[in-house]
Amino acid sequence: MQDNDVQQINNADEEAAHDVGVFSCTKKGFGFIRPDDNSSDLFVAAKNKKDAFHKDRVRFEVIREESEDQNREAVITEVIERNFKEIVGTYTSNGRFGFVKPDLANIGTDIFIHGKKSMNAKTDEKVLVSMINYGGGERRPEGKIIEILGRKGEPGVDVLSVIRGRGIPVEFSHDAKELARKLPDSVSEEEATGREDYRNVLTVTIDGEHTKDFDDAVSLTKEGNIYHLGIHIADVTAYVKQGDAIDKDAVIRGTSVYPVDRVVPMLPEKLSEGICSLVRGCDRLTLSCIMDFNEDGEMICSKVAETVINVDRRMTYPEVACMLEDDYVSKDEDNEILDMLHDMKKLTDIFREKKNDRGAIDFEIPEPEITLDENGHPIDISLRQRDAATMLIEELMLKANETVARIVSLSEDWKDVPIVYRSHERPEEDKMEILRNLAWSLGHKFNADTKNVKPVDIRLLLKSSEDKPEEQLITTMALRSMRRAIYSTAELIHKDGEPDIWRVEGHFGLAADYYCHFTSPIRRYPDLINHRIIKKHLHGKLTEKDIKDLRKNLPELAQHICETEHRAIDAERDSNRIKMVEYMADRQGEVFDGVVSSFASWGIYITLPNAIEGMVAISDLEDGFYVFDEENMVMRREDGGRVFHIGDDVKVKVTLVDPELRIIDFEFV
Repeated sequence: MQDNDVQQINNADEEAAHDVGVFSCTKKGFGFIRPDDNSSDLFVAAKNKKDAFHKDRVRFEVIREESEDQNREAVITEVIERNFKEIVGTYTSNGRFGFVKPDLANIGTDIFIHGKKSMNAKTDEKVLVSMINYGGGERRPEGKIIEILGRKGEPGVDVLSVIRGRGIPVEFSHDAKELARKLPDSVSEEEATGREDYRNVLTVTIDGEHTKDFDDAVSLTKEGNIYHLGIHIADVTAYVKQGDAIDKDAVIRGTSVYPVDRVVPMLPEKLSEGICSLVRGCDRLTLSCIMDFNEDGEMICSKVAETVINVDRRMTYPEVACMLEDDYVSKDEDNEILDMLHDMKKLTDIFREKKNDRGAIDFEIPEPEITLDENGHPIDISLRQRDAATMLIEELMLKANETVARIVSLSEDWKDVPIVYRSHERPEEDKMEILRNLAWSLGHKFNADTKNVKPVDIRLLLKSSEDKPEEQLITTMALRSMRRAIYSTAELIHKDGEPDIWRVEGHFGLAADYYCHFTSPIRRYPDLINHRIIKKHLHGKLTEKDIKDLRKNLPELAQHICETEHRAIDAERDSNRIKMVEYMADRQGEVFDGVVSSFASWGIYITLPNAIEGMVAISDLEDGFYVFDEENMVMRREDGGRVFHIGDDVKVKVTLVDPELRIIDFEFV
């Protein structure tokens, strides 16, 4: 190939990267393109969006370059990849045809439904539509109804609409159901043979009061000055084989989903609440991380082993938190468990201290807890509190996950065994510079190398702002500067003259060089993958071909699982938002205390003590014209008067609640 041919190919690649991006549509029809080459966004007028829908990947042509008073503008020439193939909305019948108004306002157009493709849906029913064409110009988008979810306003239909709108399967395949039905209800002695037997070791589960699937149990014994800690995880791979019908469904789901009023499990109930659930008094097959520590919390040795356990007691977080109180009066039957719990707390306190010393970051953001009545209507919203019990289990699971990752990555007899890691990359340099400048402006030291910031740098900054007026601002900006944790695999690094090495991206937030997910195979597919690989290696059956195939296939699978995780998080967040808006709809005109939580050029966002968020529109502020100073993260009056900061205490009145658009508007009191 000639040099000029190579140059033409390179130029073509650069051109292709330059004119492709993701289109974000507004409810008014116009939108913006974020180009793949990370150049500035482009405005797209409604007449120039062709047949593109929200979040489609598109090819475009620039029709106006950026100037002092105008953004770049483009026209979409082609849709490369559709984001929406199915859409949830509300149906309106018009005799021989009808229309679906999408729940997502960004779609911005109704979808035509021919009568023969309506499944006889009735007006005001929520439906799932499969797209036939996407319209464009004078042509209206067209689809066919493939599922009727229920009548608008019926209990549970709102959350089901969110789940199906995100493309999350609700029903398992026929083959998966049949395979699950044939699974055993109990563990036979034959299945337990050959496993390390922990059935005579005191073992407990500690979970929420309403938990039904128990995938982790814990044990702790002491021998002299040595602690023997066992983290016992349900051996799902004993029943779910790679490529079988249940496994195929699990891959598609990627994770269990926990919207506000239900669980959408990754595995059929026969597994998640049956043979794989570590229920009290039943033999269960487990894969255990066994660790020995001295009294200073230093690890002496560790291993992963196939085990069999029998849980002695099912415990809840409130129960354990109560037992760990100094004034708890124990009963005789509690003494052995109480001793074990106090030893666990002593050990996990040491784990936490060591983790903090190395710089691990804990933002401690409480999650909302929404209580519904029998009709799915929210009757109370509060913050879920972290108590001694939740923190104890959290530290134990973190320790097991990190230990397994280190065993596989560093032990000589595990050399070259690939697994799926849980990675968290270092923050981007430009975001660290913004955080540094903000910290300096507020009088805080932050002299970290922004190109090579360390977790301890962030931790020390957060520590320095504790109990000060700017604490929430610094915490918010530090959190926004973090990248999203992802699933990843080891990366092959080649340097001339040096041996090739497999590089693992660590977990920045935990300040851990190696970290993976191991402790929840009932509800997370990456844990199931890792169990499968580990067990195959333990049995000496992981061949060179297996390793080669894993190196090839795991990256794509890890990316898929990231996408299913994001999908689940979005669905859970959307379902919470629906119930928060519904809760506030009954409180229009009421006054609440709140805190300024963020800004946009169009408004000031206020968060109430129960995590409900609403907005005060800038256009509604009558004491002057306000502008958002993004560099200093303040909203200030243009004439130099009033200034709003993140963390400011405010009092607001609810002025508008729109369940359709899921918005809550406030005004300052």
